[in-house]
Amino acid sequence: MTNKQLDEITSARKARIAKLRRKRFTVFLLVCVVLIVFYLVVTSYSEIASKDFKDILHTVFAAGSYPIELPDSVTMVEKNEQAVVLLTDTSIKTVKGSGAVIYEAAHGITSAELASRAGRIVVYSQSGKSYKVYNRSSLLSQGNTEFEIAGAAVVSSGRYCLLTRGDEYTSELHVYNKDTTKRFTWYGTDGFPLDVIASESGDTVLVSSMKSAEGRLYTVLTVINTASQKEESTFSVEGLYVDAVLDGDDILLVLDTKAASFKKDGKLQWTYEYGGKQLLKVAHQEGNNLAICFGDNTRSEINTIVVLNRKLSQQMHEEFRKEVHGMWLDPDELYVLSRGKVYVYSLTGSLRKTYTCSTSAYYIFEWGGPVVLESQFAVKLTDPDAAENTYES
Repeated sequence: MTNKQLDEITSARKARIAKLRRKRFTVFLLVCVVLIVFYLVVTSYSEIASKDFKDILHTVFAAGSYPIELPDSVTMVEKNEQAVVLLTDTSIKTVKGSGAVIYEAAHGITSAELASRAGRIVVYSQSGKSYKVYNRSSLLSQGNTEFEIAGAAVVSSGRYCLLTRGDEYTSELHVYNKDTTKRFTWYGTDGFPLDVIASESGDTVLVSSMKSAEGRLYTVLTVINTASQKEESTFSVEGLYVDAVLDGDDILLVLDTKAASFKKDGKLQWTYEYGGKQLLKVAHQEGNNLAICFGDNTRSEINTIVVLNRKLSQQMHEEFRKEVHGMWLDPDELYVLSRGKVYVYSLTGSLRKTYTCSTSAYYIFEWGGPVVLESQFAVKLTDPDAAENTYES
């Protein structure tokens, strides 16, 4: 090949590279223009919409990795779209699954609890009156209710609810739109308010209250549609409320003595009796499965774990006989945090793998693998204990 031919090939390559660079730069400029135009449109529309647009950018471009430093012990963990929300007694922290911190701030709320979904995070004072509303990267709104707050929930549309006690009425449910404007208030007259649970999908919420009659305790359940602003149904069940899941037309109710499944109109479908065993931990996944640990960590040799399907039929029974400090239920796996170990089971009870972790670990969640919260850090476990793994075939 002659020098002239080599020069022609080199020139052609340089021309292609230059053309590719121009094309990439043009695409980059177009993306920037679109983002700027969109930003200007959004910011001219409303302050909340502007903050939500910035929230998308903060979430996309946040960088970092595990371990994540924690200011103090985490009390609640909730997933929210592409983030996990960590709540402590003093602060709120949102992080991506990769471990990148999106946002961190002191919330200044006493006895703080958390509700989170669809880009909205509500931090509220349990039995107090103060609350704050965030997206994943900024504070959107704050206020005080007239009466003490019993619970909060966020539905899939981003609307959020605050359940409070009342005066003339025993309970009040204050419903807000995603842009933080007030939508409506529902007033309850039957029982002392306990909690409000958002549906796994859709716009309905489940309000639970407690009342007594003839020396017995009853849990009152009321289904409210936040879109139509109507009460859909209400009924009562004997027993003390522990937890609940609203999934479509089905309600899974966890009581102190049994678990029970109802239709929204109150029709009983299935029950699972505890047989006098003491509840230690409960975990559920989208209303389809329920994991319960019975026992007492001061006598861990009695600890037993069961997994029930949505018909409350037992799928797994494990005489665990070790301390249980946390459980996280996924569609096909159960993560159990014990002292210094994480055990991963199939939902039929086969031990799939184990991980070693710090003995100070007190909470577990799953985000592309198990993440444990230790005294000062959130740590992602990536190396299973090879010698102890018994994988399912």
